[in-house]
Amino acid sequence: MTDTAHVDTARGQPPSHTQVHAVVAAMAPHPTAAGDLDGGTRLVADLAYDSVRLIELTIALEKHFGLAALEDSRLATVTTVGEVADLVAAQLGETR
Repeated sequence: MTDTAHVDTARGQPPSHTQVHAVVAAMAPHPTAAGDLDGGTRLVADLAYDSVRLIELTIALEKHFGLAALEDSRLATVTTVGEVADLVAAQLGETR
């Protein structure tokens, strides 16, 4: 059973997912609204992130959520907004 105190009731997701979408949208190379993103939105192909911008996104997420440095091996497999949100949620110990 999901603890509703830890779920964004509008989307049925942990609170970090909504915040991740906001950070990803704000950091996107081209103006993007957080509401236009979904879990399948690709960082490079859809949002035009390049390698430098991906590093900047990682740092922004670490600072925003107070995370320890994210491991390069885990970051290398992340390609979508949903995967970013899941990684942050895992680091925060959130569950759906």
